[in-house]
Amino acid sequence: MARIQLCILIEVFQIKYRPDIDGLRTIAVVSVMLYHAKITVAGGHFLPGGYLGVDIFFVISGYLITTLLMTELDRTGQLSILNFYERRVRRLLPALLVVMLASLPFAWRFLLPEQLIDFSKSLVYSLLFASNFYWDHSLQQYGAESALYKPFLHTWSLAVEEQYYIVFPLLLFCIYKWGRAQLVTILSLGILVSLVYAQWMTGRDQSFSFYMMPTRLWELLAGSMCALFLLDGRFRGSDSLPGKLMPSVGLLLILGSFLSFQLDGHHPGFITVIPVLGTVLIIAFRRERDWVTRALSFPLMVYLGLLSYSLYLWHYPIFAFGRMMDMTPSIADKGLWIALTVFLSVFTYYVIEKPSRSRGFPIKILGPILLSLSLFIIFVSLYWIKADGIPSRGEYLRDLLQASKKITVFQNGVDCLSGNKGPPFPASQSCVFNYSPGAPTLVLVGDSHAASIAESVRVLAKGNQLNFMQVSEIGCPHVGGALDAYCKNRSAAITDVLKQVENPKIIYISRLPLYLEQEAFDNQEGMREPEKIFFKKGFNEKSDPGQRGLDVVTTLRSWAEAGYDLVVVYPVPEQAFHVIQSLSWHSPPITSVDQLPTLTTSYDVFKRRVASSYEALDQLHGPRIGRVYPEKLFCRQESGRCIASESERLYFAYDNHVSPLGADLIVRQVANELGLKVPDSFRQ
Repeated sequence: MARIQLCILIEVFQIKYRPDIDGLRTIAVVSVMLYHAKITVAGGHFLPGGYLGVDIFFVISGYLITTLLMTELDRTGQLSILNFYERRVRRLLPALLVVMLASLPFAWRFLLPEQLIDFSKSLVYSLLFASNFYWDHSLQQYGAESALYKPFLHTWSLAVEEQYYIVFPLLLFCIYKWGRAQLVTILSLGILVSLVYAQWMTGRDQSFSFYMMPTRLWELLAGSMCALFLLDGRFRGSDSLPGKLMPSVGLLLILGSFLSFQLDGHHPGFITVIPVLGTVLIIAFRRERDWVTRALSFPLMVYLGLLSYSLYLWHYPIFAFGRMMDMTPSIADKGLWIALTVFLSVFTYYVIEKPSRSRGFPIKILGPILLSLSLFIIFVSLYWIKADGIPSRGEYLRDLLQASKKITVFQNGVDCLSGNKGPPFPASQSCVFNYSPGAPTLVLVGDSHAASIAESVRVLAKGNQLNFMQVSEIGCPHVGGALDAYCKNRSAAITDVLKQVENPKIIYISRLPLYLEQEAFDNQEGMREPEKIFFKKGFNEKSDPGQRGLDVVTTLRSWAEAGYDLVVVYPVPEQAFHVIQSLSWHSPPITSVDQLPTLTTSYDVFKRRVASSYEALDQLHGPRIGRVYPEKLFCRQESGRCIASESERLYFAYDNHVSPLGADLIVRQVANELGLKVPDSFRQ
């Protein structure tokens, strides 16, 4: 991370060491670790804004790199680009390779084939310092697992910094040589353009804005501007009375951000200026006797700052594999993860980091070692990818889980769930299967929950000599009013779509509790859905809950009043965990049916969660409206539990999405409501 440059500056140009920078790194890395640990205090997450530690690292990186480069330019008039990149390799790659090598056996043990492929791709992209591109793409796909289970997700920030290191030295050299007088102006313009672009892009594609260098560049340049002012001997801001207060103000801005910010649809953007400005104030207005400087220079703070790169590298895979071993970790478990992270970081710092950055370790020796290890990791990763994730590991469980995965409906090679494995498409281009021209059409409408039962509905239609149409999009309830923010105009478009098909019979299902409550699900038993930064902007747009429910009623009622038969599938139980993951990570490994656990959630929690959804849907009345209640299929009044899986009967696959068995059970009830014959292939 950002901390890696300071010792190089001292060694090369005898720049004065600033222990407070190490202390600032400690604040950054500890906040990130605590945020990723997801420690709950009084029903909420401790340090909800801890993710902003990465933004602090960006500012420090910009400051240190610019100080290094400008000092070399001022003293020699030149830049040794090769030496610069050699130092980056010495500081970044050795520790990263060690963490990757240590992660391989755990990936082999815990990851399912698809997960192992994903893991392998992340290693390759990380070694190419392009993992931010990979995560921007992969985490937007439907069914993307929680980011907490991606061992190398955190390398996105290393990729951003490396991309900055590639571009910035060359840009700075050109400006220094041919436009030095305009250097501050150019960098200021860069900050402004990047910040405005980040704010604009966050509202349109938050994943891109979160992971990509152009929207993070202003944070790095803020550190660069700080370096330029400190290198200018005329800067005396710290001698004034306001200047003396700036470090305290900066620390308050950072800590206040940690305690009050949430990872939502506004970051990165204008709101991110607060912690970035706080970091700049601490760096720029440092005074030897200031209490903030003294606190940051405390020996323990400095020592942890020296370990910060290793701490950052180790913590995420340790936390990820720890969650795989126990999906409901206790505070003690998380404390053990943190202790293990510190222990391995101390080892890595002294055994790997310090020797590899020493000039006594010639690059002629270090280079081939790093290249060999990199090629080995790439070879293993590519082999795992080509071998489809080595599905032969755990054959019994593999076959069971494979049979329980959602069956996706395709037409002409295109996924019928809009926005899943391709860009969203309009409702007018929805998949239509004309099995019996002139016959009625079963029109399935909804979000990814609709896609989970789509194959069963298609089989139902074909078996009854009906046609089938799937109108579904990820995160889209297809409801007008306030909820139209999730997928603009798709609700209105359905009116025209229904007119284009023969005698439509509508089946509606979506994850209404999410849209009405506007909150991720907490099963009150230690499992809570994590924040997902790839949620659409509409997820964060608050509106009156009663109005949202009324919008649902108004939309569905309009279909019934238009003369269409309508079957409403009420909400399915949510789990806040993945059944497939839970079984694949079970310890000891499952090798027979006798070892299969029963996975359940609270029936009472379910009832509270769906209360507003039931209240809305119960307002629908009419002879052409049918209802299906999944809770009658999956929940048991006598035990007070909702069943996600029992023995070899997996009702759910990923979180709240039903498996093929669960889909057959639900669509069997839909068939009864519509008076259709249940296909013989449906399981009971």
